[in-house]
Amino acid sequence: MGKIIFRISAFFVLINCGSPPTVTSATKDRATNVYDLYMDSLIADGFDYPFGDGNGGGDYIDKATGTKHSGWYIATKTAEVYALGVHTGEDWNGKGGGNTDLGQDVFSTAKGKVIAAQDFGAPWGNIVMIQHRYIENNKVDTVYSVYMHLSALHVKENDIVDKRQLIGNIGDGGGSYPAHLHFEIRRSIMKDIEPAYWPSSHGYDSKWVLEHYCQPSKFVDAHRNLVVPKKENSFIFVTKENYKLHYFEKGILKYQYDIGLSQIPLGHKQKQGDLKLPEGMYYIVEKAVGPFTGAYSSYLGPRWMKLSYPNIYDAKKALDNKIIDNKTFTDFAEAWKDKTCPPQNTALGGGIGIHGWNGDWPHDTKDLTWGCISMRNRELINFYNMVKPKTCVIIVP
Repeated sequence: MGKIIFRISAFFVLINCGSPPTVTSATKDRATNVYDLYMDSLIADGFDYPFGDGNGGGDYIDKATGTKHSGWYIATKTAEVYALGVHTGEDWNGKGGGNTDLGQDVFSTAKGKVIAAQDFGAPWGNIVMIQHRYIENNKVDTVYSVYMHLSALHVKENDIVDKRQLIGNIGDGGGSYPAHLHFEIRRSIMKDIEPAYWPSSHGYDSKWVLEHYCQPSKFVDAHRNLVVPKKENSFIFVTKENYKLHYFEKGILKYQYDIGLSQIPLGHKQKQGDLKLPEGMYYIVEKAVGPFTGAYSSYLGPRWMKLSYPNIYDAKKALDNKIIDNKTFTDFAEAWKDKTCPPQNTALGGGIGIHGWNGDWPHDTKDLTWGCISMRNRELINFYNMVKPKTCVIIVP
């Protein structure tokens, strides 16, 4: 390929071809504590609505009359104040009204582990609570989905369930209410709270509820499709703390590399020129072979792989802080959805990637670049040849 001119804000390099470092069993043992949580087989690949077609709608047949009804709606919202206090989730009803949705199937909103599945008596009825772990940007987070008033249970405690697996049927809380599904998503801080917990009985208000419970529809809509590193054909995990890059194929650690970081290695990149390497989830959006031209081209070494910085999380924070406008945020959102290069000309900066160095690394420091990841030139070419466009890269402190 021909020469390429780059306008960059960070570097990397490469010298002679060399074999990738072998991952011995001892190396794997040392690395396990770093990335093991991210490679968990129970990481959820996304969340669906737990009824109907999984998208918040769908037809259903009234089991009592055989009548067909179309659609579902929220009768009571999260943090809404009503006759029984402050509501903790969403009450979903079939649009046929009354008890037309009695007995309809209830599914797990995502992959997870059943924490509770039992009859709590009226007015709760049968309750299922499921723990879900998922990756949000570069962090593994946990939520707990709760399904109340069920007429029947199809799972038991400690079961591992998949997304859309049948877990129960819509009930009426032992005759306490018209049939409906009470659906909660609790934040991780609710880890040790019993399934039938009702904050209003303890004097908590709507503000407290919103701090401890997610709004289910909003949460599901924002987490429909998620990355599961163990299932990725290729996956890159970078740990700043020990200056390592881990390369996985189909969940198996293949290679581990020493890397150089930015001149200011601690902290997430906030703006153009702050000399920091971003922390978060990104994708390889560009690959190029040298030689390169430009004022600092020699610091790229023989290969360049551009990352999709700033990502959607960087952009959302910038929008909230009025650093970018709504139109620019929409451009970021489209790029994130398509795993393509986001806008590079905002105050957040850009031009972040993986490259080599101008000769061998300095012996006195690995804090080298203006915001990129640097690899030894002798290792970079083989790595470049393995990595495919749109490979997911997670960078942690």
